[in-house]
Amino acid sequence: MNGMQPVRQPAKSSAGKVMVTLGVVLFFALVLSSCVGKHLWTVSAPPITRTVELLEKEPAVAAALGSPVSVSMAVTKTLRRDFIRAMQGQDNVTVLAKASGPKGEAWFRLSAANHDGQGWAGTFSVTTEGRQVLEGGSYKAEGTGTLIEGDFARDGTPRVKKP
Repeated sequence: MNGMQPVRQPAKSSAGKVMVTLGVVLFFALVLSSCVGKHLWTVSAPPITRTVELLEKEPAVAAALGSPVSVSMAVTKTLRRDFIRAMQGQDNVTVLAKASGPKGEAWFRLSAANHDGQGWAGTFSVTTEGRQVLEGGSYKAEGTGTLIEGDFARDGTPRVKKP
């Protein structure tokens, strides 16, 4: 034996582990409370995610707007979901955004509510604005129409109304 003792590593303190855990939790809390976190939480509402998926695959919308159809939730005219009210059992979502394809654009409207966990209820539609045409001394919208509309099942799945 040469008399050398093994080198002992200092034990990691439990205070260090607590600080790391606290830092991670704080980081995620900041992300969730940021604009990005609020946006991601809002667009994750079942009526929004499921309806956007439906619209991007719906043949009637593709026939009018061209294929592929896309609905951008990053750029919207209205996108609302109140976190505090949702935690109190009054979850409401409202969307007004553009659905677009190679041949044109349409307005995507959605309004849904889930009160006290009873299930989602509301409506959605995709409508074209058409163009303004001067006829008989006044302007009228030509090509205006509803491409698709419907309501929601309790789980937020969109149900298309048949014309």
